[in-house]
Amino acid sequence: MIDAVTQVTSRRRRVRDRAVTLAINVGGGGVIALIVLMLAYLLYVVSPFAANAELGKVLTIPSGPDRLLARGDGRLWILPRAPDHAVNQEQWHLPVSSGRRAVQLRGEQVHLFALFPRLAGLDAELPGTTAAQWLSVVDTPGIEPQTLAMDSADDRVILTYADRSGVLHALSIRLTSTAVSSLVHHERPGPGATAFALPNSRSNSVLIVHGDRYLRWRLGDSGSTRLLGGQLSGLDEPVVTVAWGPAHDTLLVADSLGLLHRFDAVRGNLPRMGPARQLDFVPRWIGSERGRRVAFAASAAGDLSVFVPGSDERLYRGSLDGLKDVAELYLSENGRFLVQAGEGQLLRWKLTNVYPETGWRSLWQRQWFAAYDAPAHIWHPDGDGVAGLSKYSLSPLLFGTFKAAIYGMLLALPIALGCAVYVGYFLAPRLRNRFKPAIEMLEAFPTVVLGFLAGLWLAPLLLKYLTLVLLLPLLLIGAPLLLAALHLALQYLSPRFMRRPPRLALVAVVYLAGIAGLSHYGDALTLWLFGGSVQDWMWEAIGLPYDQRNALLVGMAMGLAIMPTMFTLVEDAIHAVPRALSDGSLALGATRWQSLARVVLPAAAPAVLSAVLIGFARGLGETMIVLLATGNTPLMEPGIFSGLQSLSAAVAAELPEAAVGGVHYRLLFLAALVLFALTFVFNTIAELFRQRLRYTYEAY
Repeated sequence: MIDAVTQVTSRRRRVRDRAVTLAINVGGGGVIALIVLMLAYLLYVVSPFAANAELGKVLTIPSGPDRLLARGDGRLWILPRAPDHAVNQEQWHLPVSSGRRAVQLRGEQVHLFALFPRLAGLDAELPGTTAAQWLSVVDTPGIEPQTLAMDSADDRVILTYADRSGVLHALSIRLTSTAVSSLVHHERPGPGATAFALPNSRSNSVLIVHGDRYLRWRLGDSGSTRLLGGQLSGLDEPVVTVAWGPAHDTLLVADSLGLLHRFDAVRGNLPRMGPARQLDFVPRWIGSERGRRVAFAASAAGDLSVFVPGSDERLYRGSLDGLKDVAELYLSENGRFLVQAGEGQLLRWKLTNVYPETGWRSLWQRQWFAAYDAPAHIWHPDGDGVAGLSKYSLSPLLFGTFKAAIYGMLLALPIALGCAVYVGYFLAPRLRNRFKPAIEMLEAFPTVVLGFLAGLWLAPLLLKYLTLVLLLPLLLIGAPLLLAALHLALQYLSPRFMRRPPRLALVAVVYLAGIAGLSHYGDALTLWLFGGSVQDWMWEAIGLPYDQRNALLVGMAMGLAIMPTMFTLVEDAIHAVPRALSDGSLALGATRWQSLARVVLPAAAPAVLSAVLIGFARGLGETMIVLLATGNTPLMEPGIFSGLQSLSAAVAAELPEAAVGGVHYRLLFLAALVLFALTFVFNTIAELFRQRLRYTYEAY
């Protein structure tokens, strides 16, 4: 009977053991599978960044009086015939377009068109084309215009052309939805056949480049003009071609040696933007997209190079098959099409270049942007909202992540190590069992509350006692020196001070008295040392700005957040060191401090280093404290009083507003992937150190 009961019990235990083992295996495997799936999804979202640019096949489309095709915008536009057919076809210039407007020179008239998507069934034999609506005809004062350049934005169109006599004409046109509301004509003697005229509808101006000289032609709405000229520095060779850079904020100039020069068009004197870039060939044509930082260059033989003008990033290098004359090459505003006007036909190439600004050099190296004095790392993803282009550089976010973690470690490391050593080695077991849970309870404190308190309560308090913060390092260094000098003087007065160092209580009293004195006389010291304002003195004397939400504030809040984790790991490691090692050193005559320094801490060193790495990884991934305690300013400044923005804070703050599938959206996922990799590496190294400690003392 007893054997039967035993067998039943054993069978039940085996069933329970198998069930528990299966549940543990399923749970552990599920966690690993979930981590792998998260990593796979992050890689899936950012994988399009690795795609190379590709040039599609050439497409030939017939063009003629019955079907005029405008080139220069994101599509090919089917233009209707003009009401007046009296103009000789030989005097027609093929249409150009910009900003959903198209123009065509016909003799001494400019025909304006409004562009809109093609309706179903309209010229279906021409794929990828759209239709247009004829608006009106504008007479062009001048004799047989020879050139035509156009720029359009919103309701303004700027046309520039030169006639046979070399006079340069500019038409500033304002449009309604169906007609021309106003037109102002300007003209001036042209500098010659080698001059280049670049209209800019946003600033209502024309930039004229002739050799190494430039002239800004400001067009007034009342017919008045204003001229500003100067010299383009560094142009030693003849200029081959010029073009606007992305967003019209830079000027691109190519010379006869294949060097591409960049000038800051935002500033009035057009300063040079870094050294020239050597292209693979001598370009006959250059262009750029308006909405992205992408530039194009083509040679007379049809060689094509696509690159990021602000960095060394090259996106594509190839050739345009079938190209006859590069002088008539046009680029769509979105960079998807290259169009060449031929005899009775248009040649079109499709370029697949989805994410051109996300290369290694563009994301991590310095770039030279307009209105900046030097190349810089800038994260400004919402540039389109402020009439500028977005700037994508993850370096400021990575720098801010490490900066926040390092400043947090500066506070957490000494406190965590000191508390762990005292509780784990010196404190009595009965008190240890009370103090350790109390300190570990701080780990359950929500970090969002810490960030909230740091941003709203601690930030004004830190500003109020800024003098104390600046003078506290002097107190920390000066108090020991003062005590040493005092003890040295007492040795000469009484022999009993010869071998008795100052007591800890005396040091604490000196520090407390110093802090109390600085706090009480803070206003007087501020007036005496800093003229009444520490912030103004820092800016005027040493050029250091003070942000109320700064790295010091983040370090103090983050130090409190990661300190309990480090304390627990270090205290457990010290307490886990075999007592026999410590007792042996004490039996040999060592003091408790000597035993701690030479036996216990070296034995627990792997676990201590593991705790430091885990705490650092915890600081790298912290989100709410950085989000609430800083102004989220992506600056690459190591100063303690400057702001920052971390990878996690950028993801939390910007992902809800990022367009799904866009560059900003995928870059935030790339930031999350970088953060995942950093924390994984640090935690893996920490676990290896912990395993080393476990294997070393498993025999005990």
